[in-house]
Amino acid sequence: MVRYFKRLDRAGNMLRDHLEGNLRLLCERLNDYAVQNQLTVPVPPLPQEVEQLSHALFLAHSTSSAKFAGICESGRLISRARRAAITGHPPSAESPVVLLGTAQCVFFYVAPFRYPSTGCGLLFARSLEEHYRAEGTASPFDSGGLASKLSWPDPNESAQHFLARHELPIPDHRDYLLLSLGVLFAKLTDYIEGIHPSWAGPCGLTGGDCRMWTHEVRIPADVELRSGHLQAVFAPVGRIAADPKIGRLFEWCQRERVDRVTFNTSRGNDFETLRRECVQYIREKFRLQ
Repeated sequence: MVRYFKRLDRAGNMLRDHLEGNLRLLCERLNDYAVQNQLTVPVPPLPQEVEQLSHALFLAHSTSSAKFAGICESGRLISRARRAAITGHPPSAESPVVLLGTAQCVFFYVAPFRYPSTGCGLLFARSLEEHYRAEGTASPFDSGGLASKLSWPDPNESAQHFLARHELPIPDHRDYLLLSLGVLFAKLTDYIEGIHPSWAGPCGLTGGDCRMWTHEVRIPADVELRSGHLQAVFAPVGRIAADPKIGRLFEWCQRERVDRVTFNTSRGNDFETLRRECVQYIREKFRLQ
């Protein structure tokens, strides 16, 4: 038994070493990119708002209103692999999570809600990354886009290999986020608003939307909602009133002093309203102009 745990520790350390090596290389590549393009590399200490945003920006997960009720009832977010084990319906072989080997993960954006066709959402504090630092990973782009929408410099490199080269440790991936906010974006708020950076950066990705440069965090298996990490819950007023499962989560949030953001929408899945509410919430929390 002792030997077994030692093997697990070694495997975990090897993964962490790999991720930290990727982070060092990516930061070096960003520095080289800045020099080649005659960009200013920020020298610490950076402006307080840049430091604060990169260090503490929330993790966002959004879903359809219909699926949100089930999440509220179960009290957790679960991976596609775990959902398949429960329902007996595995994801398609052509699904991005299968192609990239990420079916065991729950996905978050370190940004406002980015995934379209969703109407409800959850924000988690950065402490969630601290809690899962041994198992979680990040990338400076949406991994699912590699399966279809995004292109990278070497067409002979597989999507899986490209992702493996850019997998970063959590929460340390925020070091690269800090540098990229200072080097690539015209304004700090452009990242929040989903406005493309002035410079593409060293990853060399093309195609897709703002998810192409939004940091993604992947946590294995499942994430409990009713924990000390939940920051805020977003849902349309009509859905809260119509579904007791959603209402009960909001009641729990009120007791536990978790922020609740409600809004009116003319459609069941009004992503633009959800996104706008989230951007405004983040602006207010971080006092961004």
